[in-house]
Amino acid sequence: MTVIHINNRKKKLNRKFTSIRGSIFLLSIIAMQVAAEGNFPTRNQKLMANLKPHSSVTASKMEPIKNVRGGSSNETNNGAKQYNQVGGSAIRNALFPIHGKEEVTKFLLIGSIKFFVILALTLTRDNKDTMVVTECGAEAIAFLKIYGVLPAATLFIALYSKMATLLEKKTLFYATCIPFFVFFFIFDAIIYPNRHSIQPSLATVHSMFRMQSDAKGASVIFAKLFANWTSALFYVVAEVYSSVSVGILFWQFANDVVSVQQAKRFYPLFAQMSGLAPILAGQYVVRYASQADNFEESLHRLTRMVTFAGVMICSFYKWANDFLERNNTVTREVQTKKKKAKMTMAESTRFLASSEYLRLIAALVLGYGKICRATLVQCTFFDRFC
Repeated sequence: MTVIHINNRKKKLNRKFTSIRGSIFLLSIIAMQVAAEGNFPTRNQKLMANLKPHSSVTASKMEPIKNVRGGSSNETNNGAKQYNQVGGSAIRNALFPIHGKEEVTKFLLIGSIKFFVILALTLTRDNKDTMVVTECGAEAIAFLKIYGVLPAATLFIALYSKMATLLEKKTLFYATCIPFFVFFFIFDAIIYPNRHSIQPSLATVHSMFRMQSDAKGASVIFAKLFANWTSALFYVVAEVYSSVSVGILFWQFANDVVSVQQAKRFYPLFAQMSGLAPILAGQYVVRYASQADNFEESLHRLTRMVTFAGVMICSFYKWANDFLERNNTVTREVQTKKKKAKMTMAESTRFLASSEYLRLIAALVLGYGKICRATLVQCTFFDRFC
C-alpha cells in the first residue's frame, strides 16, 4: 500500500468523525451560550416587574433600585438596551456574543492565530504518522513517543525556560515559533530529497550493531528508526510542535490579553473557530496534496500550506499586538499585574514536585499521552487499517 493510499484512508475516516464531532460541538456551544446569556430575567428585572408605582408618585420620581454589582436599575436598563442594539437578536447573542468593533477585531485577530496553529498542526500530524508507519511500522510510534518525544520535550522546556528569563514576550514568541517552520521547510527542500544519501541502509545498521537477521523486539524497531532517522526526526519535531503551539504559543498569549470577563465569551468561540482548521486541512489534502504523482510531490504541497500557516501565525500575532497597543485594549488586570520572580528550570521542577496534586496530574497526563494513546490507540489503529 502506498503512502498516498494510507493517507487517503486516514482522511476518509477522519472526515466522518469530524462532521459528527463538529455538529455535536456546535450544539454544545449554542446551549452554553444560551444558558449564559439568554433572555433570563435578572434580579433587578424581577424587582422592577413586581413594583407598582403609587398613585401619588409617578414612575419618573421613583428612586432607582441599586444593582447587585453596583449602580442603579436605570444604568442596568441602559446597558441592556445598548447590549440589544449592538448584539442584535437572541440567536445572534447565542452564536456570537461578541459586540463592538474593537471586541470583534480583537477576537478575530487572536482567533486567527489559533486557526492557523491548528491548521499547521493537523497537516504535520498526519504527515508524520504516514512516514513513520510506512517506513518503520506502527510499533515504532510507541517507541518514538517514549524514547524520542519525551526527552525532546524535556529539553525544549528547559531551553524555553532559559529563553523566558532573557527575552521579552514578543521576541520569545517569534523565537519559539519560527524555528519549527524553518525545520519543516528545510526537511521538505533538503533533507527528504537527499534521504538516501544521508541515511544508512537497514543492512548497514544490522552489521553496525551486529544484529542477527531474525532478531526481534526493541532492537528491530531501533534499527528501522536508525535507518530512517529523517522520518523519526520529523515525527519528534512535529510532536513537540503540537504541544508547544497550542499550550505555550497560543494560550499564553490569549491569557495575557483577554480579560476574565471576555474569556467566558471568547474561549468557546476560539475552539469553534479553530475547529474549522482540520476541515480545511482535510479538504486540502484530499483535493490537492493527495493528487500528486508521488509522495515527494505530495510533501511539497503539504509544506507549502504549512509554511503559509506559519507566516500567518506570525503576521496575526504582530497585528494583534499592534491593535492592542494602538487601542489600549489590554485589560487593567494585565497592566497592573505584579511581576513575579522568574524561576529557573530546577526551581520550577522542585516547586511542581512539592505539590501532590500536580504530581498526580503529571502522572495522569503522562500515562494517557505516552502510554494509553500511543500504544493502545495509535498502534492498534495503524496495525488494523494500514
